[in-house]
Amino acid sequence: MTIRAGLERVGRSARLLLLSGLFVVPLLPVPHGVFLPVLPVLVSMLIGLALCRLDLPAIMADLADPRFLLLLFGGIALFHIGAAMLLHGVGQALGWGAAVLLILVSFATAPTLTSAPNIALLLGYDARLTLIWTLATTFFSPLLIPVGLAVSGMELPIEPMRIAGNVTLILAGGLVLGVALRRIMGPVRIAESGAALDGVSALVMLGFLIPLLDGVLSEVVARPELALGLACLALTLNLGGNLAMRFLAGRIFPSARARAIGLVFGNRNIAIMLAALPHDPTFSLFVALAQIPIYSSPMILRGLDLRAECV
Repeated sequence: MTIRAGLERVGRSARLLLLSGLFVVPLLPVPHGVFLPVLPVLVSMLIGLALCRLDLPAIMADLADPRFLLLLFGGIALFHIGAAMLLHGVGQALGWGAAVLLILVSFATAPTLTSAPNIALLLGYDARLTLIWTLATTFFSPLLIPVGLAVSGMELPIEPMRIAGNVTLILAGGLVLGVALRRIMGPVRIAESGAALDGVSALVMLGFLIPLLDGVLSEVVARPELALGLACLALTLNLGGNLAMRFLAGRIFPSARARAIGLVFGNRNIAIMLAALPHDPTFSLFVALAQIPIYSSPMILRGLDLRAECV
C-alpha cells in the first residue's frame, strides 16, 4: 500500500478515527508534557491544510463584499461578546460558582476551533466561510477575549500582547504552508487528493489530542462527579449551541452555510484560554473534556445530516 493510498483510507475513515482517538490517546505511553511544545506547529498545519484546498481569489472576493463583512463581523460580535454576556447572566441566575462562570465566559470569548475548516470540508459544509471565520476570530482574539471578559463582569489578569504575538506566528505559519502547498501541488492535484488531505488532517488532529489529554485519566478518577458534570457542560455548549445556531441560521441561509454557522459557534478553541488565564485545575479539566464533543461531532453531525436529507 502506498503512502497516498494509506492516507486516503485514513481520510475515508476520519470520522470514526477521530472518535476512537478520544479513547485511545489517553492510554498511549507518552511521557508527560513531551508534545506540548509542538501544539503551535499542529495548529499552523491545520490552518495550512484547510487553506490550500480553498480558492484564495474567492476568499478575497468575499472579503471585498460589504454584505459578507457585515455578516462576518456582526456574527462575531454576537457569537463572542453577546454570548459572553448571555452565558454569564444565565450562570449567575442559576447560582453557579466562579469556576463554572469562568468556563462559560471563556467558551464564549474563545476563537473558533482551528480544525473547524477541516471538519467543514469533511462534512461538506461551507468551508470557505468556516475558514474566514476561524482566521478572523483567531486574529482578533487578543481583542475579543479581554473585551468579552470585561463586559461580562469577569476581572482576571490577562496578557493580550502575549496572545497576539503567539497567534500572529501561528497564523503566519498556516498561511505560508497553505499558499506553498497550493503552489506546489496546484488546484487540480489538490482537488484529486481530497481524501488523502482529509487523512493528513485527521492525523494532525489526533496529534493535537495528545498534549490536551495529558493526565486527564488521573483527574477523572480523582474527581469523577466533577468530570461528569464538566463533560455534560461541554456537550451542551458545543453540540447544543451548534444545533441551536444551525436551526436558527437555517431559516435565513442555505443548509451548507447554516451548518457552517452552527459549527463555528459550537466548536471553540478554548485551549487558547489556558495561555491567557491563571492556572485553574477545574478549567484545565474542562478543556480536556471539551475535546469529547469536538472529536465526536463529525460522526454525530454526519448522522444528523443524513437523517435530515432522508426526511
